[in-house]
Amino acid sequence: MSSSRPEGATVAALAPNRARSARQEQQLPRLENGRTALLAITDAFALFVAGVATFTLANQVAGPAIVSPQWATGLLALGALIGWIALFTIYGLYERQSSTIVASTFDETATMLNALMAGSLVMLLAGQGLQRVAGIKVYSPSEAVLFLAFALALVPAARWTVRNRLLHGVVRPRRALIVGAGATGRLIESKIAAHPDYNLQVVGFLADGTTEGADDVLGCAADLTRVVDEHEIDWVVLAGADTATHYEETLEMVRRVRRPDVHLSIVPTYFELFASNATIEDLQGIPVVSLPPMRLSRSARVLKRSFDLTASLLGLLALSPLLLVAAIAIKLDSRGPVFFRQVRNGRGGKAFKIIKFRSMVDGAEGQRFDLAHLNQMDGPLFKIQADPRITRTGAFLRKWRIDELPQLWNVVRGEMSLVGPRPFVVHEADKITGWAGRRLESLPGITGLWQVLGGNDLSFEEMVKLDYVYTTNWSLLWDIKILSQTLPVVLGRRGAY
Repeated sequence: MSSSRPEGATVAALAPNRARSARQEQQLPRLENGRTALLAITDAFALFVAGVATFTLANQVAGPAIVSPQWATGLLALGALIGWIALFTIYGLYERQSSTIVASTFDETATMLNALMAGSLVMLLAGQGLQRVAGIKVYSPSEAVLFLAFALALVPAARWTVRNRLLHGVVRPRRALIVGAGATGRLIESKIAAHPDYNLQVVGFLADGTTEGADDVLGCAADLTRVVDEHEIDWVVLAGADTATHYEETLEMVRRVRRPDVHLSIVPTYFELFASNATIEDLQGIPVVSLPPMRLSRSARVLKRSFDLTASLLGLLALSPLLLVAAIAIKLDSRGPVFFRQVRNGRGGKAFKIIKFRSMVDGAEGQRFDLAHLNQMDGPLFKIQADPRITRTGAFLRKWRIDELPQLWNVVRGEMSLVGPRPFVVHEADKITGWAGRRLESLPGITGLWQVLGGNDLSFEEMVKLDYVYTTNWSLLWDIKILSQTLPVVLGRRGAY
């Protein structure tokens, strides 16, 4: 299977997104700058709400939380907010917003926790000092704990909301230029077009060779400096330029374009091997990317299994009312069993029966060949966006992915994990051979990279590659990150049909 086919299909599928983004760009007035300022205002608002909630609760439980003149209280609150923003700046929580393509709130969690704990300690010490020196009761240890709890919930939530729901509609997108109009460059463009929350707009490409005649190719790699100036480029992405440029010439080109107002990102040649848990080490001035071991240690595997078992049992318990309502709705809507069981390939190729809520008419599997001409997926996958076999209740269950919740029982049984490779049907999995077979070294998951990076919108080859990347770079932290990214994907209903 050629690598260009799925990538080209992805670009074509995302063309409406690009057109829609262009229309929005023309219709909506945008601020030229202000990403960092908007984030700082968001943090200040979240911290203010956390403070109000803290002192309101403390006032109800333990009496007046602040005993001081109103003007003094106002000044203290203003000073505290300014101090918090300064502390967040020191911890680098605003630098990533402008220096990275994808400013992930999850990736900031550890730094944010450290900053909040440090700030809370400073406020506690200052409050105790004011109480001893001036007799002003401001901040007690219990209030510090309450404030920290509220802030840990509100600040990340507010940041995520602004980045994913507001930023791209208020601030002008950063103008990006991709050096390399081949398969990798086009794939990068499709990823950017599918995520307006990146606040990035691809202006065009630089390339040599057969792609020069394309409308969006602005020149060759040697024109980089000129194109950056003429098109006011904010971000240059070096994505495997289709040139025979010598190594030294490429370095010189990059040196010329590196400026304070222009950011540069480089897609590694072996980008499919890298994952979020890869580390960059300094080997006597030479950066070296190190990949983690292929397998987790035995203790880490035990921890992963313990986490899966505990979370799935608690999930089944907490979701039992929803599961009961779904089962009743399925039974009332159409004839047939409540659950759908299908043989899938698990770890090591061992077959197991996956459990899902039935979302199609009974006997839908037997109608598959009659509907083969409607298939919208490549490779051995079979998906129809408006599948006529789907019931009314099933359409709702699929839309919100409720049909997949019974798989928690597969997790309890040890047949699946919360996070892992996609569990393909046996005849689909049999098509995966060679290096891609390494995906079967992990338990299949209810969610995974394929889920959070596109779901059914991905091609078969992309799904297999993502499964391979996950399996060969497996880490517990990555599992937690994928789980945290799954909820927004489900709520946004991306790739669900």
